[in-house]
Amino acid sequence: MRWTTSTAGMEGNDGDDDWALAQLAARGDQEAYAVLIGRYQGPVHGFVFRSVGNVETAEDLTQEVFVKAWFALARVQERARFSTWLFQIAANLCRDHAKSKATRQARRMNSLVREREDGSTEERDFKHPGLSPDNQAQMNETMAVLDRAIADLPLKLREVFILGTIDLLPHKEISSILGISPKAVEVRIYRARKTLTERLANEGIVAL
Repeated sequence: MRWTTSTAGMEGNDGDDDWALAQLAARGDQEAYAVLIGRYQGPVHGFVFRSVGNVETAEDLTQEVFVKAWFALARVQERARFSTWLFQIAANLCRDHAKSKATRQARRMNSLVREREDGSTEERDFKHPGLSPDNQAQMNETMAVLDRAIADLPLKLREVFILGTIDLLPHKEISSILGISPKAVEVRIYRARKTLTERLANEGIVAL
C-alpha cells in the first residue's frame, strides 16, 4: 500500500489533531494518513535505525510500522498520544527482529549486533586525547565508536536509551511505549549510560 505525501492544507499544530486524522484514515482517507506519516516517519525511522543498526532493515521495519498501524486504526482505542501508540508498534517490531536475528546467528557469532552505518544526527561533546577542533575525521571516528557502543547495548537498555536521550521522550511516555514502570525507565537509562561511559573510557574517550 502506498500513500501520497502531498498534504497541503491538512497539517495540524504539533500533532494536536493526530487522533482526528487517525479517525479519518480509519474510514479510508489516505490523505489524512499521509499527514500522519509525514509527521512521524522521521522519528520512527530514527528509533528503528538506532535499534537495528542497518539502513535497509530500518526502512523495511519503518514501512511495516505504518502498514500495521493503518490496518489497526479501525479497532484501536484512542490513547493519550498517537505517537506513543506508533512507537509501541515500532518497539515490538524491533524486538521481533532481534529475536529472529538471534535465532539465525546464534551459532555463528557471539555478538548479534553488526556495525551500523553512521547515521546519527545527535550532537555530542567529547574530550578525546589529541583531538583538535578542526579534526573532523577524528570526530567522525569518535562518533562511530559511540554508535557501535549504543548498538552493543542489550536491547532492553538500548531502546530506553534511544527513546530517552536521543528522541528525548519523557519517562512517562517511554513507560507507556515499552510497558514498564517509569522507575524501570530511569534505572535502565542509568545502566545504559554507565555501560556506555565504561565502553568509551576503554577506547580512550571521555564524554563530557
